[in-house]
Amino acid sequence: MGSAKRYSLPLARAVGAGIALCFLAGSIVQAAEPATPSPPGAGAPRPRIGLVLSGGGARGLAHIGVLKVLRELRVPVDFIVATSMGSIVGGAYAAGHTPDAMEALVKSVDWDQMFSDRAQREYLSFRRKEDDLRFIGRTELGIKPDGVVFPRGAFGAQHLEEFLRLVSKPSGDARHLDALPVPMRAVATDLVTGELVVLRDVPLSMAMRASMSVPGAFAPTDIDGWLLGDGGLTRNLPVEVARDMEPDVIIAVNVGTPLLPREGLASAFGVAQQMINILTEQNVANSIAALRPADILIAPDLKGYTFFDFESHDALIARGEEAARALAPRLSALAADEQAYALWESRRAQQPAPPVERVAVVLTYGAVRTNPAALEREIERRAGVAVGLPATDAQLLEASRVLYGMGEFERVDVHAEVRENRKIVRVEVEEKPWGPDYLRIGGRAVSDFHTDARFSLTLQHTRTWLNSWGAEWRSEVQLGDIRRLSTGLFQPLGPGSPWFVEPALETIESDSDIFGVGNRRTDRVLNATTSASAALGVRLGTIGVARLGGGHEWYRATPTISSRLEGSLKDTANFARFGLSFDTLDDANFPRQGFGANLRVDRRRYSTGAATVQSYGVDALVPFTFGRLTVFGLAAAGYSRKDAGGFSLGGFLNLSGTPIGAISGSQAAIVSGVAYYRMGELPRGLGRSWYAGVSLEAGNAWARQSDVRLGDVKKAGSVFLGLDSVIGPLYLGLGKTFGGDAAIYLFLGRPTDHN
Repeated sequence: MGSAKRYSLPLARAVGAGIALCFLAGSIVQAAEPATPSPPGAGAPRPRIGLVLSGGGARGLAHIGVLKVLRELRVPVDFIVATSMGSIVGGAYAAGHTPDAMEALVKSVDWDQMFSDRAQREYLSFRRKEDDLRFIGRTELGIKPDGVVFPRGAFGAQHLEEFLRLVSKPSGDARHLDALPVPMRAVATDLVTGELVVLRDVPLSMAMRASMSVPGAFAPTDIDGWLLGDGGLTRNLPVEVARDMEPDVIIAVNVGTPLLPREGLASAFGVAQQMINILTEQNVANSIAALRPADILIAPDLKGYTFFDFESHDALIARGEEAARALAPRLSALAADEQAYALWESRRAQQPAPPVERVAVVLTYGAVRTNPAALEREIERRAGVAVGLPATDAQLLEASRVLYGMGEFERVDVHAEVRENRKIVRVEVEEKPWGPDYLRIGGRAVSDFHTDARFSLTLQHTRTWLNSWGAEWRSEVQLGDIRRLSTGLFQPLGPGSPWFVEPALETIESDSDIFGVGNRRTDRVLNATTSASAALGVRLGTIGVARLGGGHEWYRATPTISSRLEGSLKDTANFARFGLSFDTLDDANFPRQGFGANLRVDRRRYSTGAATVQSYGVDALVPFTFGRLTVFGLAAAGYSRKDAGGFSLGGFLNLSGTPIGAISGSQAAIVSGVAYYRMGELPRGLGRSWYAGVSLEAGNAWARQSDVRLGDVKKAGSVFLGLDSVIGPLYLGLGKTFGGDAAIYLFLGRPTDHN
């Protein structure tokens, strides 16, 4: 192949940076054992066999079925050439995995998580968890001198890369594809020149990663300056590449996606998909034409299955088996005898050598604006990976996820190598090229279709790693029913230190209604507060954070609609504040497990009349999940000493049916039980799941502590549909306070937050 390039690349780069949107096939294999097999040598010389596996996204799961039949018929292969999804299946087989192990892993994969562009929530740093709770949209943009920069791919590849490392683990010491138990070539595309690239002198995980990087879906793979994308763009069924390796027989398996019909081109996504299909189908036709009479083409009937249908793994694997069995007479002619095949198979699946336990040194690569000392301290604190300590595969995986959860990296790989009988942990990171200035956009909206409609839009700018200790400077602008401008600094007290300080400035305006008898609005007041504050905080392990601080506030309350209030009221106050938060929820929108809890203590001394107000607030949320059903309890309470200060209730899931803020007092409490059932999945690109749910709520607010009586508790309930959409949690619900008001809600945001 004159246009093909073969790179000799150092092991240090052993993992690329982008995977194919649907070719995520990565998840199709499981760990097993390395080897150095040799072809069966018993009897007459057998033909040299090359196996060619095409790309095709989820359709590539059919390759597993073909491999099951080849194993059943005792057909050994001398080498494998593969593209995209085929490189994952072929790579797993070349590394020593069995088809049965691949099938078992496919059935155990969490496909939503595999396609996720963010860390599992349990691994997010507390800063990123707080962002998670305060914003709806998860889209993160970069800000550069020449404008706004988008991420390099629509999907993150970290979870897939974790899987690819698992796939290649049995041959983890193999620095190039010829050193695998079954030699292999992976095909990629040079995105700069458009040329075919044949990968050989690279580790397996890097080869698979590069071969699967669909442009626009996943970030391309950068290998020593070469920008590589999905191999299907140039050779989706690389028969010609296999021919260069001089086989006697080629077994080619084509699972490529055919062109969409006209009705499938009604959206921009469909048109973009069709463009890729056209490129791949054209080069597949050329490759099929290059087959010779002695070669065998296996083309499973995959009509009705798209490259997104990973959940149809059983049917896809079965279709691969059916297609291979239909050609059993021709395949059987290539079989080895039992003894020879058993020898070949045992060498292919040879067990790896036992690992060296204790870490001799930790080395960090790729950190430019981030501080290696901070990263190494973080994995020591949270994953127990440090010099002098044992480091298991599970700990190394945990360390990768911890660093990825910081939100600063496009990919992270923490792995071990043995050199001269010394265990070296390599921390390899790729910082987000669109950082360190990030822009996030969030919003919130609620309407009862009657008298209340609120919305807000928030723009947040964060500059990370202002210094070597990991300082962040954050500014926010909020528009809508709440108008807010804030800026603050987060400064750790050392590289990777759990201690930090937070100085901040904020000004905020909002309207609040005053209600009379029967929850009728009688007045509206504009409240404005400006504050300067500072806090000392500490992270509490991996689950919480505590803050103690204080500052000064300026207040102004101005009637905008009034039946009895006149003029503005102004005041100032010095305040002290303590906050304690815990968050182990697995999801901020529709949690299924974990818990969240917050405690707040405020003390304010106003200049007018030297009045002092001290108040306490607490809330907690605990979900329990049984299959598709999740039930969670939510409780919140507020207490103000000397009956000063105030809390309010009202709104969706906060005494549903009652207007927001209609019930207020110096003492308040509410308890809710909410249940939601996962009805199904939303179409890809629109979100994740949709739910049907109900709630029962009980609570009230009282003007004075002496007024608190259980007999006064108000009761409410609701029924709702909830969508975990790309723009955030969206609810359509009907709420009713028994003996009181009812309302229909359209709610974008988290109703468990303050309305």
